[in-house]
Amino acid sequence: MRRSPARRCIVTVLTAFVTTVAGSAVVATPAASTAGLSNPSATLTVKCPGVKAFVQVDWRGANQVTVRWRLDDTAADRKSPVLRIQAVNAKGSTASMVFPGGNPHYGLDGGKGSHKVGLKSGWNPGNLADINHLKVLVRNGNTEQGTSCKASRNIFNWSRIAYTTAVSKKDKKYKKYKLGGVGPDYYDCSGLLLTSYNKIGLFPDFDLSKVRTAEQIYDWARTHTSPGKVYAQKIRASEAKVGDLLFYEKTAPSSRDITHVAFWAGDNTLYDALSPQAGIGFHANSAWWTQRLVAVYRILGVSTDG
Repeated sequence: MRRSPARRCIVTVLTAFVTTVAGSAVVATPAASTAGLSNPSATLTVKCPGVKAFVQVDWRGANQVTVRWRLDDTAADRKSPVLRIQAVNAKGSTASMVFPGGNPHYGLDGGKGSHKVGLKSGWNPGNLADINHLKVLVRNGNTEQGTSCKASRNIFNWSRIAYTTAVSKKDKKYKKYKLGGVGPDYYDCSGLLLTSYNKIGLFPDFDLSKVRTAEQIYDWARTHTSPGKVYAQKIRASEAKVGDLLFYEKTAPSSRDITHVAFWAGDNTLYDALSPQAGIGFHANSAWWTQRLVAVYRILGVSTDG
C-alpha cells in the first residue's frame, strides 16, 4: 500500500490506547536502586581502563531531567575513579550536577569491585533555558593520584525539546494547518514534527527533500536504530513518554501505509497538526484511532568526545 499526497493529518489522544495497555503510559520515576530506573528515557555508558559509569536519564521537560548514575572501579590500581555530569545548552553553557557532599564531581574509594549509585531527581539548572544534552565525564584517578585515562560522552534531549518547540506553535496567529505546510505560518502533521526538530541547536537536520511525509519519517525511524548523534528507538506503547512519536495507518483515504504522525503528550493525549478545522493542538483518541496505531518511536542521540 502506498499513500497519496492528499492525505489529511488527523490526531487523537489515547484513552482506549491506555486502557489497552493497562495503566498510565507515563511511568513515575522510582528511587535509585541496583535495578535502576524502571522506564528511563535513555541510557549511556562511559568507560576507560579503571573506571566505568552507567547513567540513566528520564527527560522531564526541555529543561528538567532525572539522572540515576552508577560509578564502578574496575582496576586494582589503588586509584579513585571520578565522575562528573554536566547539563549543556546549545550554545555550550554548562551547569554541573552537585553530588553528595556538595561537590561538582564524585570520587569513588574502596578499590577494585567497589561501586556507588546515586539519583538526582527533577534536576533543573537555573542558568539553562533548555538542556540540549548531558555530558558525562570519567577519569581513573583524582588530581593527587594522577590520571592515565579519561572519557567523555554526551546524551541528547532531542524529543522533549522538539515537543516543547511544537507546542509553542499552538493557537498562535497564522500558525495553522495546511496540507504540505512546513512553516513558518502553516504546518501539516509531518511538517510540524520535522521543523520542530530542525530548530534544535546541534541537531543534525532532517533533509526535507528526502524525509517529508509521515510515511517517510516512519521509514527513517525503522531504518535508523543504531546509536549515533540522532537515531530512533522503537518503544512499547505502554512505555511512551512525552515527545515520543506515534505513527498511524488508514486515517484517511490514501495509497500510503502511514497516514499520520503525532507527538505523545502524556495524560492520554496526543499533540499534532490535525486538519484545517482542528488546526494545531491537543486531541482525544478513540478506539477507532487506537486500532490504527502502527508503532511508537523515540528520537535519541549519543556522541563521544575526542
